[in-house]
Amino acid sequence: MKTFNVSGKKVIVVAISAALLTGFAGCEDPRWVAKKVSNAMKEKRLVDHLEGLEAIAVPTPDGESTTRAAGSDGYANSVDYITETLERHGYEVTYQAFDFRAWEEQSGTSLSVNGQSLVHVRNATDDIPADFATMSYSGGSDGAVSADIAFVTPDFNFESPDYDDTDGCEASDFDGIDVSGKVAVIQRGGCTFNAKVVNAENAGAVGAIVFNQGNDDGRKAVVNGTLGSDSEATIPAFGARYDLGKEWYDALEANTIAAALNVSVEDEVVETRNVLAETKGGDPDQIVMVGAHLDSVPEGPGINDNGSGTAGILEYAIRLKKKLKKLHVDQKNKVRFAWWAAEEAGLVGSDYYTNEVFGAIYNDAQTQIMEELGITDPSELTDAQRDMVEARYNALNPVKMYLNFDMIGSPNYIYGVMDGDLSDTKDDPNNAYPGDFEPPKGTSDIENLFNEFFTDNDEATIPQALSKRSDYSGFADWGVAFGGLFTGAERVKSAEEAELFGGEVDVAYDKCYHQACDDLNNVSNEALTKNSRALAYVATYFAMTEELFEEQEEQKQRSLLRSAPQDKHRIGEKIKAASRETADHGHFHGDFDQDRD
Repeated sequence: MKTFNVSGKKVIVVAISAALLTGFAGCEDPRWVAKKVSNAMKEKRLVDHLEGLEAIAVPTPDGESTTRAAGSDGYANSVDYITETLERHGYEVTYQAFDFRAWEEQSGTSLSVNGQSLVHVRNATDDIPADFATMSYSGGSDGAVSADIAFVTPDFNFESPDYDDTDGCEASDFDGIDVSGKVAVIQRGGCTFNAKVVNAENAGAVGAIVFNQGNDDGRKAVVNGTLGSDSEATIPAFGARYDLGKEWYDALEANTIAAALNVSVEDEVVETRNVLAETKGGDPDQIVMVGAHLDSVPEGPGINDNGSGTAGILEYAIRLKKKLKKLHVDQKNKVRFAWWAAEEAGLVGSDYYTNEVFGAIYNDAQTQIMEELGITDPSELTDAQRDMVEARYNALNPVKMYLNFDMIGSPNYIYGVMDGDLSDTKDDPNNAYPGDFEPPKGTSDIENLFNEFFTDNDEATIPQALSKRSDYSGFADWGVAFGGLFTGAERVKSAEEAELFGGEVDVAYDKCYHQACDDLNNVSNEALTKNSRALAYVATYFAMTEELFEEQEEQKQRSLLRSAPQDKHRIGEKIKAASRETADHGHFHGDFDQDRD
């Protein structure tokens, strides 16, 4: 593990001091303004927002907790809370509405195989590990179902050069295998969970269990997956541990094995909304965007995940407006605030925003370039001409950066900063950028400024790999510089991290991650306040800076020496997120894209 050290920052401080001595107006210095706004972020006001969010959550179907999940009344109440607070402070609020398939597993799920009752992830404890999970967007069973199990085409010969990891990926995999009226048991790998389950259903299966692949240690635990909101599967679908699948396969050689299952789901298409607001001042052609997801998981109220980020940017919007008015400074760039819907269902709200807004800008850029070149068919564009389209898109896109705040108050926290230049995490399995791919220009500048804030406040930071498992993902795919903060989720704190930040060794950063207990008692007010001040410092600095990104000489030389990447990332192309098994902040109702091509 590496921590950030900014001994070189003294040079910047000296340079700024010299500028002030030669007549530079202090009130126009971006760092001076940023510090003023940052210091205005107070713990009590932030906690007040958390209390407000917890109060408006609604009971879960089982009555064991409360929730603000997308599609619930709790989410609608959250939208109202943000709207009323912003309007009370002079902001004009807009919404971006879209249809969302709200799926929720009801209480009473059960699964047994070969006479053994299996442990649902909801019922697992430190002493009793989970055996299975219901895949989100699974169909319901309409009562108890009993049927024999049937394997499709599993392959356990992991070392064989002919190893095949595509069990159930093709309809032909079911040829000659009788799964009609049975529960299909399919090994993970090679394609989406949805493809396996739909193929099984089309072959007549009444249910499906996808057990983990088992080819490495990261693929042995429960498959906590999703079929995706566009799935057409209607049969019950579960994910299970690798060891169980192998055990059933071996036992099936001697006898038939029966399964009994029961699962009830609520599945409907509802309208949900992203919430947006922006400052009146600032250049509308240079927008600094800050965002946090507003929804919780269905299991709990989500006060750390992500009431903490929600509260941070809400309070920042209030303090920025008040402080800039009091300081009488000229805001250089517009700041846009976003609270995303349905992040927990797979980044649905932020993806919808980026695809709709940036997709339209890209189409305009492509149309302009094609008209200038006299080309009518986009397929005729050469690579060089596509470079021209991307350059035009970057010029037309007013959103120059996106700052993401998701879980910034974990009780056993670290101060995590996204590793914008991948200098510390390039080889981390949690890094989603393969090979020669690089984050958009400016991403490293954002990282540097966050680290500057923490160093100036005598705090260490931990570089965070760019897993693309939060709402910055779509911005990254559309070529927008990004950055953000994270205090940790289900992974455990190391002894070295405890030396830096305090807290408990070998205990999760957030013991209540995605659980009913993610309430007001699950937040470190110290981490929430410090991160909110960092948020305010960095966002305000860029709001007050005309030249957003300065390409350092070292970066220029690296660019000149570096050969052209073999697989250039094109703007708008989706880069797959890091695997759930390797990522802290695994997120979503399961692993929505793990095995997609």
